Amino acid sequence: MNRTNWRNQFYLALLGFLSRLPLSFLQSLGRFTGFFAWFLPQITPFFVTERNLRLCFPDQDESWYRATTVRCLQSTAMTFLEFAKCWGMPPEYSIGMIREVHGEEIFRNALAQGRGTIALVPHYGSWEFMNAWTNQFVHTTIMYKPAKEAGVDHFVRQARSRLDADLVATDDSGVRSLMKALKRNGFVAILPDHVPQPQGGVWVPFFGIETLSTVLASRLWQKTRCSVIVMYARRRPAGDGFNLYFEEANALFFSENLQTSVTGMNMTVEQVIRRDPTDYQWAYKRFKECTYVRDPYDRNRLPTFLKPHPAERHFRASKH
Repeated sequence: MNRTNWRNQFYLALLGFLSRLPLSFLQSLGRFTGFFAWFLPQITPFFVTERNLRLCFPDQDESWYRATTVRCLQSTAMTFLEFAKCWGMPPEYSIGMIREVHGEEIFRNALAQGRGTIALVPHYGSWEFMNAWTNQFVHTTIMYKPAKEAGVDHFVRQARSRLDADLVATDDSGVRSLMKALKRNGFVAILPDHVPQPQGGVWVPFFGIETLSTVLASRLWQKTRCSVIVMYARRRPAGDGFNLYFEEANALFFSENLQTSVTGMNMTVEQVIRRDPTDYQWAYKRFKECTYVRDPYDRNRLPTFLKPHPAERHFRASKH
C-alpha cells in the first residue's frame, strides 16, 4: 500500500472511530484541545484567530484577546469533532440532536413563497447538523469543495449521500446548478463568509474593514427573486444537542446595486457573530484580501499596526 492510500485509510478509520464516541465526550475533548492552545500561542490557528479578533474588536484589552482566542479555538475544535459524529451517524441522529428551532416560521414562509430559497450559512456554530433537519422538508443543493485528503472527502461524501441533497462543484457549473435548483423552488445553502476569487467578489465592509466578499448570493437573488434567510446552529450545554436558528437577512441585501447587496450580506453575518464571537471560525484568514490593511497575517508586524481601526482611518481620510 502506498503512502497516500495508507494515509487515506488512517483518516477513514479515525473519523469512523470518533463518530462512535459520545457527543459529550467529543465536546470535552474539543474543549481540552482548544485550551491546550493557551500554552502554544505561536501556532498558526492561535495567531490567525487572535489577529482577526484584533481587527474586528479593536477596543478590547490584552486579556480579552487572549481569553477569547482560547475560547474560539475550543469552539472550533468542538465543531470539527462534532462533524465527525454527524458524518458517521445516520440522518435520524442529526435530526434528533436538534432540540429547539427558533424562527421556524421564517423557514416555512420562505419555502411557501414558491420561488426557491437561499440560506446564508456562516461558519458559525455547528452547521453540519442542520442539513438533515432541513432535508425533511425540502431538497437541498450545497456547493462543495473536495477535502484535501481523499479519505476525509470520501467519508464526507458518503455521509451527505444519505441526505436528500445535491453536492455541486464550486465553479461555473455549480452556479448553474444552484440557479436551476432555485427555479425548481429548491433550497440552496451558501457560505457567505469565504474569500472568493477576485472575479467573484467585490470590496465591501466587514466589521468596518473593506474586504473581498462573494457576490454569489446577491447575484442569484437578483436573477431569481428567491427568498433569502439566515441559518445557523449552536450547541447546548453538556452534549445535549443543538438549537437551530432561522433569521431574516439584512434589508440592504435586497438591493439592485451589487455593492449594497453584498454589504447587506456582510452586515447579516456580522450581526450573527456579535451575538457570541467565540462561536465563529476565526482561524480562517478572512482578511487576506483587504484594502486598508496590507498583509495583516504577517507575523513580523506588531499588533499595534491594527490601531486605530482601519475603518476609522478610512473615515478620517474621507473627511479631507
